[in-house]
Order: sequence, then C-alpha cells, then structure tokens
Amino acid sequence: MTPNRPLRILLISRRYSPQIGGAERVMANLASALAGQGHLVTVLASASAPDGIGNSIDLAEASPAANPKVIRLKYSGRRVIGTFGYMRRIYGWIKTHRPDVVYVSMLKQDALAAGRACAKCGIPLLLRPEGAGHTGDMAWQKRHWMGRLVRRACRRAEAIVALSPTIRQELLAEGYPEGRIHNIANGVAIPEQAWVPPGQAHPTGIFVGRLAEEKGLDTLIQAWAVVARKVPGAGLRLIGAGPMEPGLRQLSEKLNIGPLVEFAGAQGDVEKELRQASVFLLPSREEGLSMALLEAMALGMPVVVSDIPGNRTLVKQGVTGQLARAGDPQMLAEAILKVLSAGPEFLTMASAGRELVATGFSIQAVAKAHVELMRKIQENGG
Repeated sequence: MTPNRPLRILLISRRYSPQIGGAERVMANLASALAGQGHLVTVLASASAPDGIGNSIDLAEASPAANPKVIRLKYSGRRVIGTFGYMRRIYGWIKTHRPDVVYVSMLKQDALAAGRACAKCGIPLLLRPEGAGHTGDMAWQKRHWMGRLVRRACRRAEAIVALSPTIRQELLAEGYPEGRIHNIANGVAIPEQAWVPPGQAHPTGIFVGRLAEEKGLDTLIQAWAVVARKVPGAGLRLIGAGPMEPGLRQLSEKLNIGPLVEFAGAQGDVEKELRQASVFLLPSREEGLSMALLEAMALGMPVVVSDIPGNRTLVKQGVTGQLARAGDPQMLAEAILKVLSAGPEFLTMASAGRELVATGFSIQAVAKAHVELMRKIQENGG
C-alpha cells in the first residue's frame, strides 16, 4: 500500500445519528473526523422502522459523493429473523464493496457478520467494545446464546480498541490477546467558546444519557431531594429516554420534588443543553468512558460524577471535578451542593477538565490514532 494514501474505511454501528446516545455520537464524530482527514468513510447502520429511520434496503442518506456516506441496511426489528437478515446484509455489503479496513462498534452480532466477511475477503478487522460491567459487551457475550460464537470471531480480529482501563481488563479476562488490544479513548470536538455560568435565578443540574438502571438515576433523584431542601427551586433536567423513566417519575413524586425534575427526552443539540445548566451530573454504577462526560468537560463546566473506574479516567477529585461514592445519595448531594455554592475553586476545576480533554481526548487526535492503527493492521496484521 502507498504510504499516506487515503483509506477506504467502513464503520459499522447498529445505531447511528439521528438516533441519540453516547455510542451514536462517538461514531458520528469519528466518521466526520476521519473524512476531514482525507479518508473515504462509509457508515453501515440499521434502517429500523421502530426508530423512525425508515425500512428500505441500502438506503443512502446522502449523494454518492458524500463523505462520510451513511447507508441504512434493512432491519425489521424482529429479534431473531431481523437480526440474521441484518447480519447477511452486512456480510454481503463487505464482500461486494471490499473496503480497506472495517471498524465495528459493539462486539455483538454485527462483529460476527463483519468478522466472517473480512476473513473471507482478507480485509483487516478492527473492533470496539461499547461498554463495561453487566451491561457491557463482555457480559452480553457470556449470557447470550450466540455469545460464544461471537466471542470466537471477535478474538480473531486484527485489533481491538479499549476506550478505558476497565474495558481493557475485561477483554483480557475473557481471553482476548493482549497484543491486539490498543488503548484509544473516545474523542470529542472541543468547542471554541467555553461554558460560562448561565446566571439563572435557580441553578440547574443536568444528566445526559439513557434512563437505565446502570446510570444510577434513582440515587441522583434521592440526592436532589436533599439539594432542593438546601437550594429551593433548584431544578434537575434529565436528557434522554429509557426503561427507568416511569419509576423515576414515581420516585420524584414520592420525594415531593416532581415539579423540579424535568424529563426532557432525547435532544439533538447536547451542547446547547449543557450550556444552559449549572452542573453536569453522572451518578452511574457502571461506565466505559462516558461520551456525555467528555462533552461536558470539553465545554469546561463543573462536573459531579460517581467514583467508579470509568469516570476516574477523567475526573480527579478536587482537580478536574467532584467524585461521590456510587449509590450514596447523601454523599452525592453534598458534592452537588459544594459546586452550587459557586466557589471559584470549582471554576478552576472546570477549566482544568477542559484542558485535560483538549489535550488528550480531542476527536482529531483520536481519529489520527485510529488511522495509525488501521495502517498498522493493514501492513502486518496487528
């Protein structure tokens, strides 16, 4: 291969923008950054009628000259038949178009289909687990009936990206070859203008993510009941959707803070939402490396997060933010109240967090690291 020749890169992500979520934003940002660096990028994602995307085979959402180019493959949403049909389409697309390298987000059925096609065609395969813990990729491989088959295929990939130390350790524990695991974190764009305190009459805390059990939002709502007693009128805005929403609404009403907790649903402009808030909150019980946390810190806003390995990658207590023990509402409330006191040290921490993300987690640097790895596995198989 000619050095520095633009790569023809295929990214595979079951869900992709305009679907809203951390993994979706990761892949959309990476696709744009890779294209901006001169590579030819195609994204394969699902056309899932339940998600409001459409349901036609090979539905291109842009002109043939678009870069990145997004192609939606038919996916009926039916659990078994739909998944196998989608896998066949991934396999067929790779065999027909034969990109230089294939990069799959999530070590599930998509990775199995891509792995088989890449092995057939001699195309290097790069994989990226999306999460850790009992909701992560390794846990899914253990409990799903296809998990053993998927794991066998994934272990043969030329390279695997670990976005956090926790994910790296899980990969090693499941027998993934250490020499093929490469540490590359998530990346975000660094806004030119930093966050400034919104100057609201009442401060607002914000959470961005899926309303799911692993996010610890029951702890956050219990903590907010304490915050509201100390700071009357303080509001909590939850950006996202998920199965926990009914229960969280009930908990808010039970604690008499229903009017203060806003369930805002998924929002397309996350940066705008963050700029209107006083503090970013992430009380998760489990995380890989949170995209929402990266985005908040890239803006330079104060953050309070749970003290778990994935979050400690970014947040150092008293240096770049505040940590609170996961599942401890009182400790979380105390940390939030400290930030809402608006002491100058918290603005200093926020600035330090912005500098940390700009230095080590910019999307341009992350895209460059991916390209270097892709060229490496092309040349010598990882």
